[in-house]
Amino acid sequence: MFKKQNNRMLDEKGGPGHAEHYRNRTNVKQTGRMIMRTVSKRYMLAFAAAALVLFAFSSVQAASFTKDLSAGKVKVHYPSPAPAACEAILLGVGTAMSREGYDNLASAISAYGYVVVIMDHAPGNMIKTDATKFRNLALAVRANLVGWLAGSGCSSISHWLMGGHSAGGQAAQNAVSSDPTLADAVFSIDPYNCSSTGNVVVPAMYWGFDVTTCFVTKEDAAEAAYYGSMGQRAFYRVDRVYSWGWCGYSPKYFHCSFADNHCPACTNCWYTPGYFFSDVARSVNKFINAAFYGTWSKSALSMSSSTPLDLFVDGDQP
Repeated sequence: MFKKQNNRMLDEKGGPGHAEHYRNRTNVKQTGRMIMRTVSKRYMLAFAAAALVLFAFSSVQAASFTKDLSAGKVKVHYPSPAPAACEAILLGVGTAMSREGYDNLASAISAYGYVVVIMDHAPGNMIKTDATKFRNLALAVRANLVGWLAGSGCSSISHWLMGGHSAGGQAAQNAVSSDPTLADAVFSIDPYNCSSTGNVVVPAMYWGFDVTTCFVTKEDAAEAAYYGSMGQRAFYRVDRVYSWGWCGYSPKYFHCSFADNHCPACTNCWYTPGYFFSDVARSVNKFINAAFYGTWSKSALSMSSSTPLDLFVDGDQP
């Protein structure tokens, strides 16, 4: 009787159906709170899981250190922990560049378990084409790298890959041509003016472009280096793609895309997309496995990529 009277009083006070409306509103609020608590817990769990994944991922990212030598300056990027037997990739810097300009590329390659040494064989000098200076610094790195990596897990070097970007690539091509024992393979990224460099006989892989940029003629760069390789060879040529940006209508991928902030006086006013570095690193992994641990073939070097490109191998004509 009391409950009915109370409900009737609520109906009379709040209007027809007010008591029922009050109960429904209360249920909705309670349900809403339960949903919010559930969603909040899910978000918190998802955030915690993401944080753990990020922490785990960051814990195996490439570490790095620098060394100043009489023959030049280097920055060593290595996986932590590193494999006991490492593959070492030595890359000479391009014109007016320094050892600090290739962190994105080096980190992407190191993620595959490789040691990457960015070499400035002519510090303080914008010209980096000197093959003798490249060779001297490469020999100094070969003599000291394992010692530098003490405690990283790497106790020996399985293979030495050498090359470079732009002018550094030209220096590497001539250095390895003059002394084939210097490297087990060549890996260069759009080496500058290789139409008159010496021939190399070790396995070689190059990245280049189907467009002339930064005063680097495309036929004289990676394409020429590819033709100057007498053994197993591969050429990943990035397609010509133009887009509008702060620099106007310009190539999306170009000679200085390999550098973190591009090159002095040569940019397209856009940061290089992260997938570009990932694609280069994936090709390096393909190259090393095909050259040293598997079967050399175009199919072994082929890969899916976000960067639009064509692959040429051995007898293929770019």
